[in-house]
Amino acid sequence: MKWDGVRAIARCTGGGVSLWSRNLREISGSYPEVVGALTEMTAGRSMLLDGELVAPDDRGAPSFARLQRRMHVQRPLPALIAEVRVDYVAFDLLALDEDILFEDPYSSRRAELTGVRIDDGARVRVPPNWSLADTDADQLLHAAAENGLEGIVSKRIDSSYEPGRRSSAWIKTVLRATTEAVIVGAVPGTGPNAATFGGLVLAGHTPEGHLHCIGGVGTGFTTEARRSIRAALEEVRRETSPLDDPPPPTVTRAAWWVEPVFVADIEYREISGDGLLRHPSFRGIRTDKTPDEVGLPG
Repeated sequence: MKWDGVRAIARCTGGGVSLWSRNLREISGSYPEVVGALTEMTAGRSMLLDGELVAPDDRGAPSFARLQRRMHVQRPLPALIAEVRVDYVAFDLLALDEDILFEDPYSSRRAELTGVRIDDGARVRVPPNWSLADTDADQLLHAAAENGLEGIVSKRIDSSYEPGRRSSAWIKTVLRATTEAVIVGAVPGTGPNAATFGGLVLAGHTPEGHLHCIGGVGTGFTTEARRSIRAALEEVRRETSPLDDPPPPTVTRAAWWVEPVFVADIEYREISGDGLLRHPSFRGIRTDKTPDEVGLPG
């Protein structure tokens, strides 16, 4: 299954456990309960795990919106930890004791992961996986939809682990279209949003590396999110557009611009013929992705 959270590497040694984001930021302090659970379950044994930090909703399905309440808190208070539960779903084993497993086939790494028995059934879980020889992919997608999950990930069982890149051996099939987008500006708001913004101007990088406008998003924000985002954008305002390609005239007339340093997570229905997002909705700010990593949606 595809888990709607934040990717994290867990480095477990006899000296302790640390969590690291995709952009090599240590995030252990943000999730002390996960560090504690991993410390207990690994019991001093050295291993390197790949997985996802998730915040289950009332149904038990991962909610990226809930996780947002923890992602930006470096030292959460006990009340927040109790209110917004975060678990670690470990789906790959990259090193065990003195052995580096990058070159081992995925099927072997998964078997080793099951064998180390770190699943406590609570904070740390090793999710089930299925073989195409035994289970139809359409059945899995149907099960994902029924349980409110984001989709499935298909992995070649003979594939090695390829750190630092998107491997063609792992293919995502999503039920909800989502994308990361670089925030390059904002448009003024009216009424209750006059003090913050009406919407954000979004962009992605073309294969040639050009920063290209993909439209804007004006829904999905809480009042608190609007205020914090406006404050953050004020710190990086600029006089000219950071886009390499001209944006639509409607954007140019209304927008004020910012340095392209923040990455938003966006859900959308489809992409129009001119490459703009249709019916987008804001889901949160991603701290585990850098703007340079963000391509065009689809």
